[in-house]
Amino acid sequence: MCTCCSNMQKKMISFGCSAFLILFAIVLGTLWPTMSSRLLHDKLIIKNGSVNYQNWIKTPIPMYLEIYLFNWTNPGDIHKYPEVKPHFEEMGPYAFHEVHERVNLVWNENNTVTFNQRRTWHFDPELSRGSLNDTVTNLNVISLNTAYFMRDASTVLKVLTEGMLAMDGSLLWENKRVGDLLFDGLKDPLLDLLKTLNQTVKIPFDKFGWFVDRNLSDTYDGTFTMKTGTDSLENTGMLTLWNGASHTGMYRGKCGEVYGTTGELWPVSHIRNTNVSIFASDVCRSLTLQYGEQISIHDVEGAKYVGDERVFDNGTKFPDAACWCNADHCPDVKPGVFNASACKYGSPTFVSYPHFYLADQSYLDAVSGLSPNKSKHQFYIAMEPHTGIPLDVRAQLQINMHLQPIKGIKMYEKLPNMMIPMMWFTQRATLTPELANQAKMALMLPQLGIYIAIFFGTIGTILVGVFSYICIRKWSTAEVPYEELVR
Repeated sequence: MCTCCSNMQKKMISFGCSAFLILFAIVLGTLWPTMSSRLLHDKLIIKNGSVNYQNWIKTPIPMYLEIYLFNWTNPGDIHKYPEVKPHFEEMGPYAFHEVHERVNLVWNENNTVTFNQRRTWHFDPELSRGSLNDTVTNLNVISLNTAYFMRDASTVLKVLTEGMLAMDGSLLWENKRVGDLLFDGLKDPLLDLLKTLNQTVKIPFDKFGWFVDRNLSDTYDGTFTMKTGTDSLENTGMLTLWNGASHTGMYRGKCGEVYGTTGELWPVSHIRNTNVSIFASDVCRSLTLQYGEQISIHDVEGAKYVGDERVFDNGTKFPDAACWCNADHCPDVKPGVFNASACKYGSPTFVSYPHFYLADQSYLDAVSGLSPNKSKHQFYIAMEPHTGIPLDVRAQLQINMHLQPIKGIKMYEKLPNMMIPMMWFTQRATLTPELANQAKMALMLPQLGIYIAIFFGTIGTILVGVFSYICIRKWSTAEVPYEELVR
């Protein structure tokens, strides 16, 4: 404190500083909720430079795609069914590092952004059990589709198709290389015939592979339009359009609507026990997950949402699911398996949870070698609800082909009617400690200003008390002049 000031000035300065600290604390405590809400809003909305934008434009959480293939060990006994069931052995996982990038961004005036999604995969031999040169045996998907598309054709066309299958087709792909079945693709002469037969839908690839032409593609997943959260954080990441439309046109009613998020970005919600939806372009539909339980990842509390029987129900247990059926007579499948043919160019492709987890028991009874397990095969996503940050993701689906007898085509005439498991995959990602620290800071932001206000308010109050005590004590102990005492 200044030495040239009088005692009165020193007292005024001391009390003034104390009063300022108290006033600052009151103002900060009053205004901080609004200020912190604004700061959090600016961090979580999708705009160039925001924290959420940086985390969304290129996923910072390490992601992995793990693929498991089913090897059919006794295909020669297929005509002995049901005495001898098809037996499958699981191969894998074949693990790939996965990166998602958002490209071709267009910012719209209605607080939405339109973009494409580029996905990149790199094989990781250290995380894999096996190599891409492993061989596997299972259904010949191209032959199966060729016969399937001709199931209602005229006798003449069926005879021509049978001749083509006899020359170039086969019931099985035997000892095919894993890498070819996944990303590299198989060249098959029947594929040109298949593209000719299925003229109603243009098949965009010249080779078959479960992930062929997808690596580094900007367009394979389609074009998305989603809300940026500028108007409300509760809308952040919510899709409004896919390929320029709010309805896929592939399923009836609400089942065909585009809703939910793409899975990496979630809206802010203070209600934990609600449901969440993901729009999965792989199956051209939304998947609604149910609230499960509370979890903690790196000391960040979150809510876990799981895929239950509702996701692949056929309307038997949950009437709202009836609109997923496109057949003349519904339901067309038993619960637990979803007919994805509308999304797969008309191919008899069906989706379920891995190992027919939560599916009708008949699917599992028709084959051997599969063992559904909740801890291994449950589909779930965990997130921090106040920021929408994903904590732990296990998105798991199985692809099955519908094997069925087809009259007029000898290769398929006497086959059983059943679902053949082809492969299943899981996309997994877990919050890193670095991103966990970011989440903790965002969660602390509303309380941080209050704590600062309490700190300065406490200091100011203490100083006022100390200065008041010193002044009173000094006044009470001061010597009174003798002249005043004898008056």
